[in-house]
Amino acid sequence: MEAEKIVAIALSGGVDSAVSALLLKKGLVIPEPCRLIGVTFWLFDGQEKYLEKARSVAQFLGIEHQIFDLRALFKERVIKAFLEGYLQGITPNPCALCNRLFKFGIVPELVKANLKAHYYATGHYVRKAEYKGYPLLKVSANRAKDQSYFLALIKRDIIPQLIFPVGTFTSKEEVKKLALAEGLSFSQESESQDVCFLQGRSLREYLREHFKESEGEIIYKGKVVGKHKGFYFYTIGQRKGLNVPLGRPLYVIRIDAENNRIYLGEEEELARDTFWLEDINFHLPFERWGEVTLQVRYRSERVPLLKLSQVGPRWHVLLAKPVKRVTPGQVCAFYEGDLLLGGGIIAKDI
Repeated sequence: MEAEKIVAIALSGGVDSAVSALLLKKGLVIPEPCRLIGVTFWLFDGQEKYLEKARSVAQFLGIEHQIFDLRALFKERVIKAFLEGYLQGITPNPCALCNRLFKFGIVPELVKANLKAHYYATGHYVRKAEYKGYPLLKVSANRAKDQSYFLALIKRDIIPQLIFPVGTFTSKEEVKKLALAEGLSFSQESESQDVCFLQGRSLREYLREHFKESEGEIIYKGKVVGKHKGFYFYTIGQRKGLNVPLGRPLYVIRIDAENNRIYLGEEEELARDTFWLEDINFHLPFERWGEVTLQVRYRSERVPLLKLSQVGPRWHVLLAKPVKRVTPGQVCAFYEGDLLLGGGIIAKDI
């Protein structure tokens, strides 16, 4: 008789993870018999109502549920890094960092060590595929909800253990319809927050809670054209909230953290056909790449890669055509067709 496999399913309290657990429970995802254990990670204060919702989903499905309290570590490694990034004049991507360090880093290690789990499942909209002998991630069947971009930094050795039950669904409505048909209740709020620990606050509101105002200069074409209240309240490509009435649309094209200045320019000045990456992470070895496109922001267009070359610890990117809003701190994800090849973080001196 085949040994029972243990599958840990990350339960957030939202519909995607609830339906993922349901599909696993019904044996509709993997062929072998499995024992399902729900796991929820407690990352920040204020998350308690979602912990309770996750617990209720586990109870409804009749599966074991465990909560891992990671608040102190999350504050130190994600929230602190997020705030320090803005103080350096970059725009960090906390979701990608959380995925690398926590959701697909510490948590799989915990469930493997503590629960003896063979697989780790989540409600992410992404698929898996085998390519050139390597297990890779693939764009979700629901392209509107695809989350592969945010997984570009996870380590490739974790990919074989991963299961994404809703990655094959073509629409969110399909997922919700199944949940309702099965009597699953779920939290609507947990789906809507872009950065979970903001807890409904705008980014500017959150930064104002942590940073004091510090007046600095706004520069356009070498001249001071206004004042701002802190460079950390701005990001590359920003147009709104500049309060500089010069009769034409202007954008933040550079942030000088050292001198507390922001520089404005025309939209075309945001375009780049070359920049640098650090913290590079390959799922498929670079030598085996074919025709590659890259994406520099979530939902931004993909552009063809002309050349990628290593210079010391960093990598130089040369594009076949310019792309706008290349922002230090953001993730650059590489694709071959619908396959995610890995990614890196856009360096400050782009």
